[in-house]
Order: sequence, then structure tokens, then C-alpha cells
Amino acid sequence: MPNVELLEENNVSEELKGIFLKLKEKYGKVPAPMRALANHPEYFKIVLNKMDTVMGSDALEMKTKLALAYTISVLNNCEFCITMYAQQLRDAGFTDKQLIEIIAMIDAVGSMNHLNNGMLIKPGK
Repeated sequence: MPNVELLEENNVSEELKGIFLKLKEKYGKVPAPMRALANHPEYFKIVLNKMDTVMGSDALEMKTKLALAYTISVLNNCEFCITMYAQQLRDAGFTDKQLIEIIAMIDAVGSMNHLNNGMLIKPGK
């Protein structure tokens, strides 16, 4: 059970109703994290603006952004985001092998990070 109320459209201001409508159009429903953030409207709008700015930028391809988002979600153990980004990767054409390759990269690079940190191996040594 969430620690805060997941607000419904009928429990938010007119301004947030408009935002909820846009989220419904984009995702088919208002994602639970957004419904939680609606309890703090000012911060909710900042988070949405940040996500829209980053995801809307063309500095990286969308497939790259989704792969990064999935990787970060795995590393942070966020089941909600892992599920969401895995589906978005699938929708973007990623295969089972490519999803496993992302996990393999986390495993390979992460284990080398642990080795280097544990052995106090520093750059230039």
C-alpha cells in the first residue's frame, strides 16, 4: 500500500485535472507516481517539467533514453519503473536478447566497479 493517497481526478484542482487528462492521453491512465505527486501540486509540476524536458530533448535518441531509464530503474530496484520502461523498450522494438544484454552490462560493469572499489584500484594505477 502506498504511503500517500493516490489522488483521483475528482480530488484535484482544475489545473491538475488538465494535467491528469494529458497524462491519460499519453499513458492510457494517470500513473500511480503522478497521482501520489499530485498531493504536492507545485513539486508535481516541477517533476513533470523535468521529465518532459529530458525525455523531449533530442540530444539522445529515445531508445537510448529508455535503455538508460530501464538500467537506472534496475539499479534502484524500482519495480514500477522496471515494468514501465521494459514495456516501453518492447514497444520501441527491443528484443528479449537486448533486454538481457542490458542486465548483462549491469552485471559486468557493476562487478568490475565492486572489484576496483574493494581493491582500492584508482585511475592511472
